[in-house]
Amino acid sequence: MATKRKRKQQEAIAAAPASKRQQKEAKVPKKEKPTAVTKAPEPVVPLGASPFLDNPNGPDLRREVELYNLLASEDPSERLAAATAIVSGILGGDGVQESTLQKHLERRLFRGLASGRKGARLGYSVVLAELMEQLLGAKNFSATKYPNLTFEKVLSLLVEKTKPEGDLSGQEEKDHYLGLLFGLKSFVRAKILFADDERWWVILDKLFELCEKKPWVREECGWIILEALAQMNQTQVEKTLKKLQKVGLAASPEGVGIWLTARNSFPDMKFPSKPWGHSGNPLQHLKTLAKALKESSSDEDATTNKKREADARKMNPTGNWNPQLHFVWGLVMDKFVEKSEDADEEGLADFENFWKVAVDESVFSASASRERKFWGFLLFQKMFQEHAKYEKLLPAVFSRNLVRCIINHVQDEDRFLNRSADKSLKVVVQAAQANPELLKVILPGLISGHGSYNFDKITKTKTIESLLKLVNDDSALCIIETLAKPAFSVEGIENVHEAEIRRQLLGEHIMGLVNRFVINDESRNIAWVNEAAVPLMAAIAYCEDARFDPPPSPKTRKLYQDRLMTLFSHFLASLSGSNIPCDLAMDLNPDAVRMDEEVTEAKDRALSTMKKICKKVERVDPEDQAPPRSLALMYALVIFQLYNGEPDAISVFDELKLCYDKLVRRKDKDDSDMDISAVLVELLLSFLAKPSALLRKVSQHVFGAFMGDITAEGLQLMTDVLETKESLRGQQELFDQAPEDEEPEEGEDEEMDSDVEVVDMNGEVGHLHNHLNKSDDESDDESDDESDDDVEEIEDPEDEHNDEEVKRLNAALVEALGTKVLVDGEDSDSDADMTDSEMMALDSKLVEIFSQRKKTPNKKQEQKDSKETVTNFKIRVLDLLDLYVKNQANNLLAFDLLLPLLKLIRSTKNKNLASSATSIILNFAKSAKKAGAPKDVDIGTDINILKAIHAEAGKDNSKVFAKAVSTASLLIASTLYKTDKTTVKRVAEVYMESQIRVAEGGKIVNSVFVDWCNWCQNRTNS
Repeated sequence: MATKRKRKQQEAIAAAPASKRQQKEAKVPKKEKPTAVTKAPEPVVPLGASPFLDNPNGPDLRREVELYNLLASEDPSERLAAATAIVSGILGGDGVQESTLQKHLERRLFRGLASGRKGARLGYSVVLAELMEQLLGAKNFSATKYPNLTFEKVLSLLVEKTKPEGDLSGQEEKDHYLGLLFGLKSFVRAKILFADDERWWVILDKLFELCEKKPWVREECGWIILEALAQMNQTQVEKTLKKLQKVGLAASPEGVGIWLTARNSFPDMKFPSKPWGHSGNPLQHLKTLAKALKESSSDEDATTNKKREADARKMNPTGNWNPQLHFVWGLVMDKFVEKSEDADEEGLADFENFWKVAVDESVFSASASRERKFWGFLLFQKMFQEHAKYEKLLPAVFSRNLVRCIINHVQDEDRFLNRSADKSLKVVVQAAQANPELLKVILPGLISGHGSYNFDKITKTKTIESLLKLVNDDSALCIIETLAKPAFSVEGIENVHEAEIRRQLLGEHIMGLVNRFVINDESRNIAWVNEAAVPLMAAIAYCEDARFDPPPSPKTRKLYQDRLMTLFSHFLASLSGSNIPCDLAMDLNPDAVRMDEEVTEAKDRALSTMKKICKKVERVDPEDQAPPRSLALMYALVIFQLYNGEPDAISVFDELKLCYDKLVRRKDKDDSDMDISAVLVELLLSFLAKPSALLRKVSQHVFGAFMGDITAEGLQLMTDVLETKESLRGQQELFDQAPEDEEPEEGEDEEMDSDVEVVDMNGEVGHLHNHLNKSDDESDDESDDESDDDVEEIEDPEDEHNDEEVKRLNAALVEALGTKVLVDGEDSDSDADMTDSEMMALDSKLVEIFSQRKKTPNKKQEQKDSKETVTNFKIRVLDLLDLYVKNQANNLLAFDLLLPLLKLIRSTKNKNLASSATSIILNFAKSAKKAGAPKDVDIGTDINILKAIHAEAGKDNSKVFAKAVSTASLLIASTLYKTDKTTVKRVAEVYMESQIRVAEGGKIVNSVFVDWCNWCQNRTNS
């Protein structure tokens, strides 16, 4: 069992970096993967320990052949089992005869090392290491059992059987040299070389010969020497290093690794003076180290280097370049990790210096080959793939040339290293996903320093976007500071333009962080929002901050003002988010906002009132906080509207003060007859009239807080909006706009009919006039063809508008030309002379006239926009009414909403409006069931509402409308029934009257009466 465990350990060692190339070859090709997943039934091979025969035949021969086949398997477990059986078959018990052992070495094992089978070298080298350990090691079977199989004999057999002879292909020749390499490795791993160190010098010379003959195995040879160091004493190590120096391998990547390993084992050893000095520390000789790691042995110019590399490629088609990172990089990095673990700033400074000289200015220099840059990318990827190990070193790796190479190669898919650069960025993101703390290192490296703030755009990736998605509440504060720092002060010739770009991106990044915040997650810590995100955005929007050089432009300030409002809206999903705008309004010093003394005083009074309200919020119980909190929110919002330049903000402060006095303080004044709820509703409607998500949310919060105080007059103001036509005229009525077609036109007529001296331009004017009339007619025809039923009502006003446009154009032309418009058929053959300057002035005037006409809004588009405006306004009002019926279902005033809602369902052409109004009635009915009967029900009033509903029912026979009518009717019936069961008779009379009207030719959908019958049946059953 002990022998088996040892072989298993040797098998693992055989897969170390020395055999990287073979490991790569040992990987199963993609096309073979399905075969590997679904294996065919394997032959049963006896793996017993019976000895091999000298001349096997029959079953014994088949067993031997199958064991060696398994030894070359790609499955490590099969190789290990076969290796155990073969070693036992050769040396188990008394062991085989010497001739049999030599035959296995010569014909099987050494020859198998040169096999092209992917697992052969790994399996055969393990068996060889075990056999040589027992043959030439402590058991010394060579002396007792096999006297002719000495070290020299075994080595000669290896060299002979791996020597490429005859007409071999390039791959077959390569297989033979790799076989020799693995055979020499077996001698080292057998640990039989240093009892008599002459053996080691022979093996070392063979390794040197192999390196010289085939440079592409130099790394593997170096790894074998490095492994052997652990078996040497100090004297043997010193002699080995001298030999390495003599053959010129000391200043190679392998030499660096060997020197570092030797220094770890024998720090006081005397090292050769060259190339690493008597201390033997390559890290103290950065320039020489950089050349070694770059595999450049001299200061030859670039042309000579290229020529030498070209000659090398001619001699060896495979080249000496390995697409894997050399093992020496790991050893070098480990030394710097040791220094960084001591928390020594000097150690970190040493690494920065090393990285700059040996990596950034070497493998990533402008003159470095793409192969060297590929190695650099591999090193960069290694450090982030093992980020836990190299975490303290990572800030130094985002060096100038490296970042430049990443940007240059990742942005162009045709570049040779595009995939490598792209993978480097993906590895960075994966590292940050595993450890979000790395964001504090990665982001500065990519967007500041040697990176670009606009990194994602210039690289055509989503690297920064992906990284920012990993920001959590703990790191957000630091990340915002990291994002903001490059946007504060921007130097350079185009600093103004660059500053604008950075600050716009900064706003996008902050909003991205905020938008990923889940409002309803109470476990989240939003301190970073109040401490970093909001103050920073407000500073750019409203403040003169010395940190900003150059100062933010008006365009940037406006952008941040809008984004700040969007941020408020995001956090106002619940009323608790009102703290953010209120706290900011109290703390902000908007010194970039220009305000006169009167405006400043009004603002200060509003702030003072808002602070009082906020203090009141802190004093009252949580269930009573909604009214003062929502009013404070309105104050804060109007204050920011003032900062944003809203012209009506000042006038709102007085109305808010009235609301505060009467709705919060409950203080009566001389004007106590005023319906304060109507004032509040007017304010809310003015908010809803604007296309702002923030104002919509604020209105909902305020209305929800004060809905119990809303009077019939306040509700009437809201239902009046629902009755407005969804057209341009409706918009004008809602917003007190003067209709254009009602403006006085007498002045224009007088001007056109006035006496004007006729000049010789009349002909041109007449032609132009006719042409414009013709164009307008054609345009009208096209518009008529494209119009639909929805705009039939506006066809005539549009025609009138076009006529007025023509008149206004003609008047402008008359004024410009100093003439009158010719009547059709009128000629003029006079040719008045005009100077060049007069002609130029005339041309300019004509251009101005037609430019102004082009800017005139299209009437049809204006109608469409007006329709959308009114529709959206109604939808927002319906949101408030829905809120009202859900929470005030037992309020008698709620029943006054039924008829306006039904009228809206019937009259509107917008499906969303009809659907929303229907939903409100259904929600009202559901809430009323839970709320119970209202107090002080006026039966007569409710019966009148029911009659009006049935009168409305006869005006539309759609199923949707009938459903709404039936629900509203039964809602009133249920309410009256809960109040007084005898009222069912009066309700039945209303239904009977409606049935009589239907019998007389009226139109009410039958389902209304079916629902009534079902309602009555349910009451009977209950």
